[in-house]
Amino acid sequence: MKEEQKREVRVLIVDDERLARVNLRGLLGEHPYVRVVGEARNITEARQVLNATPVDLIFLDIQMPGGSGFDLLETLEHRPHVVFVTAHDHYVTHASASEALDFLLKPVDPDRLGESLEKALSYREDQSYP
Repeated sequence: MKEEQKREVRVLIVDDERLARVNLRGLLGEHPYVRVVGEARNITEARQVLNATPVDLIFLDIQMPGGSGFDLLETLEHRPHVVFVTAHDHYVTHASASEALDFLLKPVDPDRLGESLEKALSYREDQSYP
């Protein structure tokens, strides 16, 4: 297996704002080992993607119509790593309690995004995650 395949991270972007999804997809495109396998506008669409596609990492907005990112996590039997992405910093404590891998504020800083991806890779390699 090639090194870049071994390190590939399959990502789902969940955000009700189209421009936020486009921006995050563009930033993730700067990382060759990241493959965005899906996008969702709400938790219903996110569940559909998660049921159909293997995902290693979810970039998850918190406030969305029809349910929050926290609501989605409560319903998942198999939970990928999660990085919350929101414009509201008052969710940091709740996000930490949910065992999220990281928490990014919008607009997403490219350097902080890189740190989040490194955390995901480090955790995966430490756990011998497939």
